[in-house]
Amino acid sequence: MSGRWFGNGFVILLNNGRLVLKKILLGMLLICTALSFAGRINVTNDTGNYSFFYVYISPSDSDSWGDDHLGSSETIGAGESHRFRVDNDTYDIKIIDEDDDEYIFWNVDVSGTLDLYVSLDDLGEQDWGSSSSSSSSTGGTAPITIENDLGNWTIWYVYGDPSDSPWGEDRLGSDLLSPGESLTFYVPADNYYDFKVEDEDGDVYTLWEVWVDEDGFYWSVDLDDMD
Repeated sequence: MSGRWFGNGFVILLNNGRLVLKKILLGMLLICTALSFAGRINVTNDTGNYSFFYVYISPSDSDSWGDDHLGSSETIGAGESHRFRVDNDTYDIKIIDEDDDEYIFWNVDVSGTLDLYVSLDDLGEQDWGSSSSSSSSTGGTAPITIENDLGNWTIWYVYGDPSDSPWGEDRLGSDLLSPGESLTFYVPADNYYDFKVEDEDGDVYTLWEVWVDEDGFYWSVDLDDMD
């Protein structure tokens, strides 16, 4: 067995020239990146008619807002959603719409996936670290757990959105939910939600108008749930 350096990684070769392991450094970089951004903030524009032009997400212990996370070329139109990957931490979030109106959320705890539905009722400032905001319709305090109990079929897409809204972004993102695995994300409590799951064969499983309180909701998806 021999080894050689080729640009961005170390390559191990057997004597017959067969490639066994390549680009170790690149693989390690990808793994570290995936582990670093364990949290997600899904921002949904629920204002009706106003686009979001700027989104700032800053650790709560920071004294500056930092850069706009949307960049100069992106906006979040009414009814649209945008996913931001962050570390699990506590954040302050500021959103500015096309009229320069501000929606500010202080002390937002992110552990896994957090769904932030921003409506006109959220104009101004809200402190999620206070007890008064914990029961808000945008409190993000209800855990939703989806378990794959399909036996041999992998789940490729998971959706969970308010019953009066269109389907948002896939909750899995680039991930898959293998048999026996589960996914937990968080949504605002005290509302009706629709849930949809699609497996590797394109089969769909749907639940409609599920009431979700602060205790959250658990769904073990099996073949009997197929539409």
